[in-house]
Amino acid sequence: MIKFFRTIRQNLLFEGNTVKYLKYAIGEIVLVVIGILIALQINNWNERRNQERALKNIYAMIADDLEQDIKKIEFVIQNKEKSELIFLKVLNNSITKEDYAENPAATRIIIGITDLPLNTRGYNLLKEFRDIPKNDEDRLSSWILDFYQIQNKTLTVDDQARINDIENTVTDWKNNFSWYSDFITQNDNTNFIEYALNNQDYKNKVANYYLLNYTIYKPVLNNYKEGATLLIKEIKARIY
Repeated sequence: MIKFFRTIRQNLLFEGNTVKYLKYAIGEIVLVVIGILIALQINNWNERRNQERALKNIYAMIADDLEQDIKKIEFVIQNKEKSELIFLKVLNNSITKEDYAENPAATRIIIGITDLPLNTRGYNLLKEFRDIPKNDEDRLSSWILDFYQIQNKTLTVDDQARINDIENTVTDWKNNFSWYSDFITQNDNTNFIEYALNNQDYKNKVANYYLLNYTIYKPVLNNYKEGATLLIKEIKARIY
C-alpha cells in the first residue's frame, strides 16, 4: 500500500502538476489521520470491552457473596426462632425447673452471640475498581457500594451493642454471685436456676438481651436479606 502511494506521488511530480500533487498529498494525510482515528477507536472499544468484562466478573462475585450471606442469615434466623420460646417463657414468668432440666442449654441463652462473618471479597474489589462507567447504566455500582457501607455499619454497631451486653452480664455475675464459678464451668447449675426463677435481675437481663437480639437485630438481618435479594436480581439482569 505504501509503495502504491509512493508511485502515485512520483507520477504526479514527474508530470509537474503541482495542484494535483497538493490535492493528493492532502488526501493522503486525511487518510492517514482517519486510519489513526479508527485504530484509536478500535483500541478504546477493546479496552472498554475488557473493562466491562472485568466489572461483570466482579458483579458475579458479589452476587455469589450475597447468596452465601443469605444462607448464613437464614440459618441464624432459624436458630433464633427455635430459641425464642425460652425467652418468652422467662419474660412471661412461665419457665420452670423442669424446663431447665430438660434443656440445660436454656441456662445460657443470654451469654451467647452468633458469629456472622459476611463475604466482602467482591465488594472490596469493586471499591478498588477504577474503570466504572460514569453513566446511569452503572448506577448498580453505586447501589452496591451504598448497600455494603450502610449494612456493614449497621451490623457493626449492633454486634458491638450485643457484645457489650454479654460482657456486662458476665462481669456482674462474676462479681456478685457465688454460683458463678460452678455455672461457668458447668459443674452445677442448681443455684443459677434458683436465681433465674426468682430474681428480677435475671428477667431484666433476659429482656435486654431479647431487645438487642430479637427486637433490633433480627429485623436488621431480614433487612439485609431483602436488600441482598434485590441486588442479586439486579446484578443477574445486568450480567446475563
